[in-house]
Amino acid sequence: MSGKADYTPEEWTGILATPYLAGMLVVVSDPNLGFFGEIGALTQAVASTVTGSQNALLKAVAAEAVSHENQDAIKPRLETFKQEKDPALLAAALQAEVVRVADIVSAKSAEDGTAYRKWLVYLAERTAEGSKEGGFLGISAVRVSEKETQALTQLREALGVPAS
Repeated sequence: MSGKADYTPEEWTGILATPYLAGMLVVVSDPNLGFFGEIGALTQAVASTVTGSQNALLKAVAAEAVSHENQDAIKPRLETFKQEKDPALLAAALQAEVVRVADIVSAKSAEDGTAYRKWLVYLAERTAEGSKEGGFLGISAVRVSEKETQALTQLREALGVPAS
C-alpha cells in the first residue's frame, strides 16, 4: 500500500489530476453538447470514491481531487492539454499521461497500481455514460457512442485493464 508521503509533490499532483484526464479522454473522443453531463458524471464518480472505495489510496486521491484547495494545484496540469487543437493528438497525449501516472503508482505499489488503473477506467466509463449521444431530441440516442467505446477500449488496453 502507498500513500501521499510515498510520492513527490509533482507526482501527487499528477495522481490527483489524472482521474480528470481519463474523463477528458472520453469527452474529446466524441465532442458534443452532452459534455456538461459527462463532466458532471465524472465529478460525481470521483466524489463517490471518497466513501465507496475500500482502497485507502483511491479514497485519499478522490478526497483531495474534489477539494477546492487542490483545484488550484490540479488546474495547471489540466490546462497543459488545452494547447493541442487536433482531437487525435489531444487524445494520444491524454492517454500517454494517464498511462505515465498509472505507471508511477504501480512502481510504488502493485496493489495500488492495479486499483488505480481500474479506477481510471471506471471513471472514464462513468464519463461516457454521463449523457446520451446522437439521435434527435433523445430519440434513437445511445448512452455511449461508438467513438467513446473506441476510446474506452484503447484506454483499457493501454492501462492493461481487461474489459469487465
